[in-house]
Amino acid sequence: MNEERNKWSKQLSSNFGAKEFLRFGCAVMIWLFIGLAISIPIGVAGYSWASMIFVIFLSTILVFPFVTRRWKPAYSLLRKILGNKNLPSEPMPYSIVKIPRQPLPWWGYLFGIWFLLLDLLILYIILKRH
Repeated sequence: MNEERNKWSKQLSSNFGAKEFLRFGCAVMIWLFIGLAISIPIGVAGYSWASMIFVIFLSTILVFPFVTRRWKPAYSLLRKILGNKNLPSEPMPYSIVKIPRQPLPWWGYLFGIWFLLLDLLILYIILKRH
């Protein structure tokens, strides 16, 4: 399976050039301007959540590269944005390398249980006040 990942990576890097980088950069800028164009009129109208819209648009740009590595619809959108038919048609194949992990001793779970109880206590206090 590692050979498939190497083949996929080699095909992507050999077909990704300046043209694709420029197209992706333009798409990112258009996406940011759309977010700005939506959030400015809402902010002028007096709504306080207008900046949140822009933050959502910005966060989608930051998350998009990580999502395209595994999710096929996002990867196909990336291929359409880049406009290069020579890019791999499927997202990066999964790795089958698994790291063996020893189970924790019984007392190793106490920290998780303790923090879960603290979270539940804080949630109870918050809900009790309202």
